[in-house]
Amino acid sequence: MRNTYFQSIVLFTIAFIVNASFAFQDGVWSDSVIETDDDGPGVLIIPMHGQMHTDIHHELYEDMVDRIKEADPDLILIELLSRDFKNKFHTLMGFGDRIEFNTYNAEDLVEIRKVFYTPLAEYPQVVWVEDSAGASTVLALSWPTLYMADDAYLHSTYLSSDFNNINAEDTRGKIREFRMIHTKTLAEYAGREEALLRAFADPDVPLSGSWVGKDVVWADNLEGDLVLDQGVDYMPHLSSTIAAEVGISKGNANTRNDVLLSEGIRVYHLVGEDITQELTAHSIKWRKDFIKAEKMLRDGEKYGGWARGEDTARYLRQQLGEYQRLLKLLQKSNAVAARIGRKYRVNEQTLKQWIEEIEEQLEQLKNGGGGRGGGRGGPIGGGGG
Repeated sequence: MRNTYFQSIVLFTIAFIVNASFAFQDGVWSDSVIETDDDGPGVLIIPMHGQMHTDIHHELYEDMVDRIKEADPDLILIELLSRDFKNKFHTLMGFGDRIEFNTYNAEDLVEIRKVFYTPLAEYPQVVWVEDSAGASTVLALSWPTLYMADDAYLHSTYLSSDFNNINAEDTRGKIREFRMIHTKTLAEYAGREEALLRAFADPDVPLSGSWVGKDVVWADNLEGDLVLDQGVDYMPHLSSTIAAEVGISKGNANTRNDVLLSEGIRVYHLVGEDITQELTAHSIKWRKDFIKAEKMLRDGEKYGGWARGEDTARYLRQQLGEYQRLLKLLQKSNAVAARIGRKYRVNEQTLKQWIEEIEEQLEQLKNGGGGRGGGRGGPIGGGGG
């Protein structure tokens, strides 16, 4: 019996190698997936590339819901590449820009997923993770169907757990649960256990899995067959191989066509290409706008410093104009507002206060009052008083 079993394995292996040698020529499988102009299922590509909550933000997708419905895709393929884990070492060594790291906005995460879960629920959806870290990992896990590139990881990023500084245990526990309730919502969207998603967001919660038939059930303890997170400041980092073995992903796919083939699609055509292009262009546009916003902030501060003596009113008006234009830009672009807020601690409320103060100074000067010397200084170099 044993010899028969091993003979079968050998015969199967030989047959596989022979068939593969005919099917695989010059690195291309003979039954490869084919993109056409209008044959096969319509596939919509949603690129989620770059930084969470700037490049990837819920209002982007909310504004496109009607256009996505008009495109009427047979499959929405979300291509996710959003990581900061690999460049943290370089930044600590003095290279790179820390403000390019992913932040963690729980509300935005839920709202992004809600767009695809509620108004777009009728369209089948797949996430292909090219790499992810922190918030993007939690977002990826909020879809039930997930593929990963061979070299991709589901990285955690150590999140601020300021609630740990609260001495009262009861209060600390309530605040922690409030901060982490979004992981339950996202888990429900995916039909996954909350413990799995929470492990990537809460550094002190453990994670282990137990096999129930072919499936793995996850729990926030250390009692399972496989422990992925020891808890107490430990955060999980899963390779694509491990993620597939434990059923978190459906398997590895190194190209878009690999994903489509895994979904049973051999012939397809793209739909909503204007949507795909617009999402890609968003990252370029908001960064250009951010450079403009920084210049407005610098110029406003400069004019405030020049507002002295007989030139006070003149430069106050120029400072006012810069801050008014900056306010409009922040109101127009969530990405720019997020980056300006993170880098300079300036938001819409701050600008409105500055604008009001400058207007009051100008009014005093107009009515013959001297006002106070100097304009409202900004956060960069500490301009006027």
